[in-house]
Amino acid sequence: MYIQELNLTNFRGFKKSTKIQFANEINVIVGANNSGKTTIIKALELLFSEGSSKRLSIDDFNHNISIEELKTSPPKIIISAKLVESENEEEYSEDLITVATWLTKIKKPYEATITYEFSLPDKEEDDYKSIIGKLTNKDIEDYWREIETTFLRKYTSKIFIGNPKHRTSVDSDSIKKFDYQYLDAIRDVERDLFTGRNTLLREVIDFYMDYDIKIEPCCKMKLNQ
Repeated sequence: MYIQELNLTNFRGFKKSTKIQFANEINVIVGANNSGKTTIIKALELLFSEGSSKRLSIDDFNHNISIEELKTSPPKIIISAKLVESENEEEYSEDLITVATWLTKIKKPYEATITYEFSLPDKEEDDYKSIIGKLTNKDIEDYWREIETTFLRKYTSKIFIGNPKHRTSVDSDSIKKFDYQYLDAIRDVERDLFTGRNTLLREVIDFYMDYDIKIEPCCKMKLNQ
């Protein structure tokens, strides 16, 4: 099983629903600064990292929106991923068992979906429209400040599986089976590797750099005994 598609809506630099395709192999994301590389990684974290915070900030919303749109309805962020059966995956594999309740297509190749949503609860929508609708400022940032001050704390994050229309919540046990690891970009080698600010990367590098040293003395000690 692999992630075939990632869909982002209203998340950071992606306003309209944007589909990102992945291959069933190693994928490399290349692009200029501020082109959305980190946003894609963050989106995957929100979906598949069981231990990470699911709350977002006001800066995580795409601000390329009109005042009228903000007055009509509260902004929401939607991220979804489609997982597809791998070509050589064995029948009734562990992968299939893991996403059995996520399936949107049963026939081979099976397909499964997981969706993250950060939104204002329906019960708060009337209050939102009343307060935001009364604003007369022409600077859209005033509207975003009001949303941040009054409503952002009321926003909730939810993760659904299968058809999102059914609003089926994900169970934590299945998410734990996905091993999501994120290594921060190295901006300053000395600072990041020697001050503990990138401990996971340092552990990986240390392990492979010292692999022979760690293994050989152990073997020699056993021989001498």
